[in-house]
Amino acid sequence: MISFLKKRSLIILLIVALIILCTSNFIILNFGFEGVTQKIALENNRFFPKGYFIGLTWTLLVILQTIVFKSLKSQFSSLLVLILILNCFLYPIYTLGFSILSMIILGNLTTLMFSSFTAGLIYIESKILSLLIVLTSLWVLFVTFLLINVHL
Repeated sequence: MISFLKKRSLIILLIVALIILCTSNFIILNFGFEGVTQKIALENNRFFPKGYFIGLTWTLLVILQTIVFKSLKSQFSSLLVLILILNCFLYPIYTLGFSILSMIILGNLTTLMFSSFTAGLIYIESKILSLLIVLTSLWVLFVTFLLINVHL
């Protein structure tokens, strides 16, 4: 699978990623999957980013992850980035539309640890590509902080 995807052009990979992301963002925004945290934040007048901003941020992060995937030479590092991308695609599903707080926290912690681990391994191959993956870790850390602030 890795070699199949690596043979595709970056443009094709980005188009596929954007189609998946736009479809999931469309479903999330048009079917009211704003999530439990967004509802509590509004009720308690706490800050939490709007769904469209979160969707846009994840779109940019997955674009960067796709660029990293295509740029890496190591098959193992590429596999880790591919798993990270799939985790990001599946996040809205395994949190059941952001409605189960325990799954949201577990998803955030998993994504944070995995993206940090992946960035650390990639650092040996490329500091710049590693930094692009660290952006995912920083975003998840920030959102997790806000999430805890809303729910406390």
